[in-house]
Amino acid sequence: MKKQQSIILAISALIAASAGIWMGQQNPDTQLPRIKPAAIQGAIYPAAKTINDFSLVNQHSEKITKDNFIDHWSLIFVGYTHCPDICPTTMTVMNQVSEFMQQQKIQPPRIVFLSIDPLRDTSESLKSYVTYFNKDFIGLTGSVEEVTKLSKQLNAVFRKSPGASGEISNDDYLMDHSSALMLINPQGNLQSILTAPHTPGNIIESIIKSQAYYKGTH
Repeated sequence: MKKQQSIILAISALIAASAGIWMGQQNPDTQLPRIKPAAIQGAIYPAAKTINDFSLVNQHSEKITKDNFIDHWSLIFVGYTHCPDICPTTMTVMNQVSEFMQQQKIQPPRIVFLSIDPLRDTSESLKSYVTYFNKDFIGLTGSVEEVTKLSKQLNAVFRKSPGASGEISNDDYLMDHSSALMLINPQGNLQSILTAPHTPGNIIESIIKSQAYYKGTH
């Protein structure tokens, strides 16, 4: 309970500070310097990195392109459904982030799980996987080429590694991949990279600071 209260107080302070900075940017009479990216666990891009268009499908087999990321914030995590540890742990934390922000009447970003194992992760398997953590989470898959194209733009790296047999086979392999979270701004571009270790408090703080910077520069 004390930990939750401390997170609430920290978020309230962040919101107040962010609002003050943003209002200062709108008032030409203030003496505040132009806003600079705040320090987060990771980095806020001074100028968001442009994401070029891509074509994937979600867990409902619906086509998803960059247009689907316009006009709202999104938080992307790359992983795969056969992941034994990092993925389920991170997905659980992101569910906590989403639920906590909603409880505090703060609009959470859309949570997106981008599979970097499209050969095994079909829309059907993604549906059962992402909805296990949260019914509103979005799962993305597609061709190896399209997944790779988007992953590179997100600065996410991945590769196959030996499975239980000690070798890489069609069905027996693991995927080494980035553990960072990628925050996408309402223009569909990469605004921030959130690095591990991930906790609800660190993620929420990074989101609020990133959104404040975006508001102050647009």
